[in-house]
Amino acid sequence: MVKVSVIMPVYNGEDFLERSCKNLSKQTLDDFELICVDDGSTDNSLEELKKLSNKYDFIKIFSQDNQGSGKARNYGISKAQGEYIAFLDADDVFIDKDALEKMYNAGIDYDADMVAGNLLRVDNHGKFLKNFNYVDDNYAYCSKIEKIRPEEYGIPWAFYKNIYRRDFLDRYDIHFPDLKRGQDPVFLAHILTKIDYIVTVPVNLYGYSFEAAGGPNKKINTYEKKYDYIMHYYESFRILDDSNIFADSLIKYMESFFTFLSLKDNRDDNELFEIVHEIFEDGNEIYLNNYVEEIAYLRLCLLDKYNSLNYNNYIKDIEDNLIKSALKEPIPDKILDKYSEFVKNNSKEEDMICVSKSLINKAIPNLVNERTGKLEELLSSNSWKMTAPIRKFKNRLKKQ
Repeated sequence: MVKVSVIMPVYNGEDFLERSCKNLSKQTLDDFELICVDDGSTDNSLEELKKLSNKYDFIKIFSQDNQGSGKARNYGISKAQGEYIAFLDADDVFIDKDALEKMYNAGIDYDADMVAGNLLRVDNHGKFLKNFNYVDDNYAYCSKIEKIRPEEYGIPWAFYKNIYRRDFLDRYDIHFPDLKRGQDPVFLAHILTKIDYIVTVPVNLYGYSFEAAGGPNKKINTYEKKYDYIMHYYESFRILDDSNIFADSLIKYMESFFTFLSLKDNRDDNELFEIVHEIFEDGNEIYLNNYVEEIAYLRLCLLDKYNSLNYNNYIKDIEDNLIKSALKEPIPDKILDKYSEFVKNNSKEEDMICVSKSLINKAIPNLVNERTGKLEELLSSNSWKMTAPIRKFKNRLKKQ
């Protein structure tokens, strides 16, 4: 058995293979293998791999019909002989020459099923750049050798900056799902919810060639890929929610979902929101006026779907979103119906309210335009029979 098996799915990567293999050959770990799985490439990738295997004896080559990187990685894992599994895409590199050695040693010393290192971005000129995900606290930065709880990892991103014990993956039958896009977070979410702890090592393992990858929208350009990418959110959310201790990671990942839907190329993509409706909103076919309203309604549907979301904490985010919409135009009845349902079902008995859609749609514009003098008249009228939730709307709208 070798110490580390590095799994590399290859699809039309002939321009990058020599660089990535040469880079890997510089690792100081004394016993590793590179499992290359050609995923039905239509260029000269397979021929290039055969040529490189004559130069580097750690390369092992396997082939399959084109089935996607997830299935290629699964095939590679099945052929691996290593105690630990690492991953490397053909257009990426490992950074610190001793990264695999230090991470493997830490895994053995701490009897760890997962060892985490760090990741940097790499531009087309080979320059290493800061990883904004650390700035945004999307996932943990490894500053020293220590044990951390799996729920401290953050969003299940950047699976390739970690190594995983092969026996652990086999024990829990953890593999990449059959999705064209978004397989990685589902894979890592499964791992995070099964391990007892993570050992972190302060090394830069992975260099991610973000310019070669082209960003999320470049590769999510067909109905099937859009569907699978939205489905990966659904599956990742479900896995995190089922474990009960990943509420913070779940909420943070949901915010990234809303950010994705708000991207310029996505906000007016009816096909994309149709998929969101089908997967998260039980096939709802009613389109709202804009992506802000779509996300406001989606937030309410997610609150209904996941037990880890605390109503009292999460409802504030929903109300903030509703306020943004209300500042432009009255809130659609569909959203108000859903909001009213949650307020009634989750408020204490003494705070129960009966929310009138017509009253809210009458109240909100007046609250926004309180200089007209109608606000005080409204608030002093007998029709203002609402308690905390709508009063919070009033107080926060007045601050806008």
